[in-house]
Amino acid sequence: MKAVDGLRARKKRETRERIAAAARELFVAHGFDEVTVVEVARAAQVSEATVFNYFPTKDDLFFGGGLEQFQAATLATVRDRPPGESAIAAFRRFTVANVAHTADPGAVELITTAARVVDGSPSLRAHEREIVAATTDALAGLLQSDGSDRLAAWAIANALIGVQRAIVAEIRTEVLAGRHSPKLVARVQREAATLLAQLETAFTR
Repeated sequence: MKAVDGLRARKKRETRERIAAAARELFVAHGFDEVTVVEVARAAQVSEATVFNYFPTKDDLFFGGGLEQFQAATLATVRDRPPGESAIAAFRRFTVANVAHTADPGAVELITTAARVVDGSPSLRAHEREIVAATTDALAGLLQSDGSDRLAAWAIANALIGVQRAIVAEIRTEVLAGRHSPKLVARVQREAATLLAQLETAFTR
């Protein structure tokens, strides 16, 4: 029974990966807004219903839950931080460490592809903004639960997520220009750490 379950899980994973790969190839070639779910299904050799079983919306075909997972990890780092560590310090630790993936060749290819596709799609840019806004609201809620008043929590959350988005924009710009190296990682990590440390000092006075 376990072998059967394992085989089913593998087939589901392979089908999901095949659909996602077909979608990425089409999005890069034609632009996100120009590609239909029917075309993705045809390229992946599955039915349209199967595509929606794995990806509830067309936006999910592109993001694949990755952005949501990243933001969820950001919130979890703040929520589950060790005793004695401030929320901003926990956010800084996670955000600075996450920059390191930029040096991975696979990540560089993914960043390049994602940046080009998102840049050419108003709907994807809107979806990205929605996820970021929801994360900001959730972070503000966490800060309020830690004792910050509503105004301060909202201001801090927007400042922190603003730095995170600035980091994403900087990395995308540099990678698209062909400047991806350990030097980029070191520079962005250094600048991000400095900015976030300055915010912590400002908000804890």
